[in-house]
Amino acid sequence: MSNLSIENVAKKMHVTQEQVTKTLELLNEGATVPFISRYRKDVTGGLDEEQVQQVATLYEYDVELQKRKEYVRSVLEEKKLLNDEIAKKIEQAQTKQEIENIYEPFKVGKKTKATDALALGLGPLAQLIMTNKDEKFNVYKEAAKYINNDTLKKADEVIEQTKYIIAQDISQDINVRDYVKSQLYDYGIIITKKKNTDDPGQTFKQYYDYKEKVKYIPNHRILAISRGEEKNIISYTIEFNEKVIIYHLNNKFFINKRTAKIINEAIKDSLERLIVPSIIREIKTDLFKRAEVEAIEVFAKNLEDLLLSPATKNKRILSIDPGYTNGCKCVVIDANGNYLEGFIVYPFSNSKEKFLETVKKMHSILDNHQIDLIVIGNGTASRETEEFIARFLTNRHTNNKNLDTKFAIVSEVGASVYSASKIAQEEFPDLELEFRSAINIGRKFQDPLNELIKIDPKSLGIGQYQHDVNQKELANKLSFKVEKAVNMVGVDLNTATKFILEYVSGLSKTIAQNIVDYRKENGLFKSRSELKNVKGLGPKAYEQCAGFLRIYDSENFYDKTNIHPDSYELANKIVKTLEINLNDIDKEYLLSIDKKELASKLNSNEYEVSLIIDSLISPGKDIRDDKKGFIVNDKVLKFEDLFVGQKIIGQVQNITNFGVFVYIGLKENVLIHITNMKKDTNHYIEHPTQVVSIGDNINIEIIEIDKDNKKIQGKILWNIE
Repeated sequence: MSNLSIENVAKKMHVTQEQVTKTLELLNEGATVPFISRYRKDVTGGLDEEQVQQVATLYEYDVELQKRKEYVRSVLEEKKLLNDEIAKKIEQAQTKQEIENIYEPFKVGKKTKATDALALGLGPLAQLIMTNKDEKFNVYKEAAKYINNDTLKKADEVIEQTKYIIAQDISQDINVRDYVKSQLYDYGIIITKKKNTDDPGQTFKQYYDYKEKVKYIPNHRILAISRGEEKNIISYTIEFNEKVIIYHLNNKFFINKRTAKIINEAIKDSLERLIVPSIIREIKTDLFKRAEVEAIEVFAKNLEDLLLSPATKNKRILSIDPGYTNGCKCVVIDANGNYLEGFIVYPFSNSKEKFLETVKKMHSILDNHQIDLIVIGNGTASRETEEFIARFLTNRHTNNKNLDTKFAIVSEVGASVYSASKIAQEEFPDLELEFRSAINIGRKFQDPLNELIKIDPKSLGIGQYQHDVNQKELANKLSFKVEKAVNMVGVDLNTATKFILEYVSGLSKTIAQNIVDYRKENGLFKSRSELKNVKGLGPKAYEQCAGFLRIYDSENFYDKTNIHPDSYELANKIVKTLEINLNDIDKEYLLSIDKKELASKLNSNEYEVSLIIDSLISPGKDIRDDKKGFIVNDKVLKFEDLFVGQKIIGQVQNITNFGVFVYIGLKENVLIHITNMKKDTNHYIEHPTQVVSIGDNINIEIIEIDKDNKKIQGKILWNIE
């Protein structure tokens, strides 16, 4: 391991070098991030999942950074271009992009105007012009010495060629580049213009003739502008005060009035041809990288919130994927998400006979399967289906007060993607796409995590410019969030599909399948230790996975908790010492325990004791009996029902860095800009995630309606109870 990189990572994370070293050692030994962050806190000094992952990511990056630094240093040294200033700049660089920016002016091709001039032997003259202080210096007299009959026939031609060398030298001056970049960044203005190309839907209309200071432009606008430029719809450049820069550089390089004009012309050429185009590219790259990092972080945060949405238990569900002409595809799933039955009904048919058949079928299904809840996808025909179900259930309840089935509108996002996926085909090879979609809709309500992991996160509608950012970095970040969520919640070993088992710490796809096969052949697992009988699951895999797998019917209470089998002996000591009744745990009592004192008494460490106590207090995932879907707005059935000043309830569907999109029961979501999320005039919000999360139901007021483009804007109402 690199001591320098360890030191750099520790400084960036504000942790000790020992914490970084120990974490890297565990990772190199094959331990997973979830395992380290939960069961090796005593070794890492309490680092959580995000920190452990950050150690691994930053270390790998820094090692690559140091290699790149060494390469650039060696190249510049070989070309005799490395001076103390450049060496210091390279040493202080914190990112690969900074290194590339430093290296950029020296990446001259084999043939440039300057190299041609140098080949003519004009290097000494260029050096003389830039350093001679003699007020009697005659530049033309010196230039005449280089005249020849082939290529340089006049002194003016010699000077013209020599200026190319001076221009390149100026462009390679690290202080010059820093100054120009700071001027463009601090005072430059981003200018965008419409090109003579089509813009379907006028997506980039805002940027047809747009300007904004580089220094203040927000990330989401950078991503939008970059996309517009990429699609060749708008041009994107940076304007600046060239006179200020030229004045400063003339003062910097002025040494003799005899050479001032030549220096001035070389400065202008250097700026126009070599420096400014390069600096503009650098700033564009820097701005995009900054925006890209935030976009990936926002997407990852949204995904984690969505994956950790509450589950519900003991709910037999009738799930409906609404439709008009082709009918509503319906499926029945039991409390564990198992598919029981599928059928189609036609509540919107003009045929009275078909309508009555629909009503009869619905009564039969609810009676035979004792349905607890009907969930309706929020896509096409959702509101009409909701109206039909509401009337149906009201009449049913009127005729029999004991029949009180509820219904909810839920998100269809990702359902169509799942229904056509290989996973869906493998799970339900004999079902049509629409029925698979309905199953996904119902299961997502039951247990979001179990079902969402089957869908590509980029299909969930929770990202921002997700196709424009680095796909590898995005995929890695999202994969980490899925793995983190799965292991944070834990997996029921006896009901888990192989698809969720694949994300459990220490388990490969092959072992996940072997677990499912073992369960089919031998019945339900009775204890965690039985995992050792699974083909291919060796001691290391068992160590890594056991604590994240739950067996809720095990005779050993600890098998249903976060407590690792390695800690069962300590858990028994704690239970005995504190006289805990595992059949009736006094959570208030456990909350009052001094964990540090208990750890000392039992000759253990505070981290392990805390984990055991916390696991006894809260052994499982967030399960809610009263879980709700979207809150239905009875007065908003279509776009035309909206009006400015209207107060309604919506659910947060997507979060970006400029605001949130809220579902109100229509195809069109309401945009709540970050400026309309404040609780009062003094409330400063740096990012929407500070005040809302994916899935939150919030009170909003409609403040703007664009009927032509069907766009809605609103603001959050914080004072409504």
